[in-house]
Amino acid sequence: MIKYNIIDIFAGCGGLLDGFMQSKHYNPVASIEWEKAPINTLANRLATKWGINDTEESCIRFDIQRIEELFKGFINDDNYGSSKGLDKIVGEKTIDLIIGGPPCQAYSVAGRIR
Repeated sequence: MIKYNIIDIFAGCGGLLDGFMQSKHYNPVASIEWEKAPINTLANRLATKWGINDTEESCIRFDIQRIEELFKGFINDDNYGSSKGLDKIVGEKTIDLIIGGPPCQAYSVAGRIR
């Protein structure tokens, strides 16, 4: 069976990624989310339901707008902690697909402001 390497941005707690995982054709390489509770839920779900062992590394809690740090890594950030960055997490793997769920407007900051 062919497995495609996937990165999930705006991952939330992983609902979109879970759908891809259910097809058994995708290997999650990294997930990025800026809120703590959802990324922790996603890391736990990937570990317990899907047997992914490196969720502490591959589930990155970070602001995706800080592109250079996201790719190169960051250490002891006041809000997000540390990560070795996508460049090292991905390494020599080929990324076949990048998915991303738009924020749920009812719960997003933009939705609440309106």
